[in-house]
Amino acid sequence: MIAEFEDAMIARIKAGQDKKLWPYRLATIESYGGQIDENAQSTFQFPAVFVAFIGWKQERKAGERTRIVRAKFTIYVAARNPRNERATRHGDKHEAGSFQIAEDMIALLENQKLGFPLSQPLEHTEIETLFVARRSDGVNAESILAVPFEMSFGWKAALPECANPSEDDWLTTGQSFYLSPGDDQPDLGAVIQHGQS
Repeated sequence: MIAEFEDAMIARIKAGQDKKLWPYRLATIESYGGQIDENAQSTFQFPAVFVAFIGWKQERKAGERTRIVRAKFTIYVAARNPRNERATRHGDKHEAGSFQIAEDMIALLENQKLGFPLSQPLEHTEIETLFVARRSDGVNAESILAVPFEMSFGWKAALPECANPSEDDWLTTGQSFYLSPGDDQPDLGAVIQHGQS
């Protein structure tokens, strides 16, 4: 469910952009995979938003196998402006600032379930400044904010407590590998047979 929910957040942001819900165009909308590095030049196009799964914590048990968990996702907002550091945050008539983009992401995602059976919809918890006045390209000021969201849902453990797994219970492991981002088609697959002589 984690991957599907992250994809649904990205899809909602892209749909909002397609419907022109804000007066600027985000050049990059992606899953976060380390694109923002304090010690390296940014190679993505600005302005950008990245969606990242941060983790989850069990809130309570809701049966033998069901757990209610609280998951945390973060939207990283990145803006760049050639004018000055203030313009990266406040924006100007040519470029959106990181503050406006963060507020627009909150308005777009707050209180949304995105088609999933959540017990608590998305709720933003804060806005945090990660970098301000950074010039990873040596010229243009950058502002990077983190906007965390939390939500809760029910999750079932793989095996009931009464199942006593042995070496022979696990017969097959299947894996799919997705090498081309965004096409949802596996590029490679592997099947491993277990417990068979």
